[in-house]
Amino acid sequence: MQKIYLSGIYNKYFTGKGVEKAINEGYIETTKMEEQKSDSTIQDEETGEIIEDNETSVKVSELIMDDFTLSMTFDVTLSEKIKDIITAEEVIEMNFPDLVVYDENNNILNTVCEEDLKITPNELVNSGVNIFTSEKNGNTVKVVYNFYTGGESTYPKSKELHIAMNKIKISKNETVMGDEEIAIKGNWEFKVDVPEKMYNRQSVTYTQKSTTNSDFNVTSATLYNTGMEIGMKFKAEKQMGMKDIYSSVSPELAFYWTLDEDDELKSMDILNYLESKARNNPEYQELSEREMEKWKYDKYLTNSKGERFEFSVGPRENGSAHIDDDGIMTSTCMFDLTQYDATDEITLHLEYKGNKADIVLQKTSK
Repeated sequence: MQKIYLSGIYNKYFTGKGVEKAINEGYIETTKMEEQKSDSTIQDEETGEIIEDNETSVKVSELIMDDFTLSMTFDVTLSEKIKDIITAEEVIEMNFPDLVVYDENNNILNTVCEEDLKITPNELVNSGVNIFTSEKNGNTVKVVYNFYTGGESTYPKSKELHIAMNKIKISKNETVMGDEEIAIKGNWEFKVDVPEKMYNRQSVTYTQKSTTNSDFNVTSATLYNTGMEIGMKFKAEKQMGMKDIYSSVSPELAFYWTLDEDDELKSMDILNYLESKARNNPEYQELSEREMEKWKYDKYLTNSKGERFEFSVGPRENGSAHIDDDGIMTSTCMFDLTQYDATDEITLHLEYKGNKADIVLQKTSK
């Protein structure tokens, strides 16, 4: 009997169940670093009040790093002087607008403006970020930074993380970043050691052993500490191009695209008008929805124990796909199965428009 995998995961970083599973298995580092203080000024940008300070401190208290995720918990301890402006308990938003994270090889691990860098970068990793305030205790506010790679970028196997920032922005309200009413300006620079289990992380490859449907195949499968990424290819429905969709509901657009490039009627204003008119056509909307359905398919993994692992949902973009002119879909997806759940054989279950396949993947020998 198949069972759904729902172990006692605590949702600490909001980065998906794969990362959470790894955390529960000990894939997290509690640092032993000291708080880093800086001479600074605190300014209430609404009242103009400025306070000189040398007690506000910052440190990284927890760390997770793998190929796709870099999550850090920053402990910011506010000075007694700032209480006249804001207390830790009143903090709703906190962020570090000029934060730079780089490693011992000068690889920049967060996307920043290169003109603001104090070092010459060896590599700039394409990354996104989400930020949230997680806890408040006494004068300390914990701020979580979840960096995640974009596209095909991966994080290097860094042994040291160097942190540099000059600003801490704070608000008592939910705001758009940049609209916070309190700014602390200083100079916080420090180093965090990455544990061996993270910089010495190893991925495991799997290959296709069998498929119950020759229309469905796996092109790549790699298992990481925090998830399993699988590339797949299968027969789907051919996709209509946008011109074909527009032309089928708008004779005017069908005619427009037959015009010579230098025809006076072939202007962007006319094109925008005709496309806008077509989009208001219920037939266009119905056809567009039908085309969107062509991208949908069901997928999940099971291990040899019958545990089920779903498509990963987190801040990182997941599920890239392409349908070629022959109606063949190629897609790459991350699933919540981790190295802690893995068995020598993994099965990928796929279903597209009633067409099903079970694809058995086998761990490759080292």
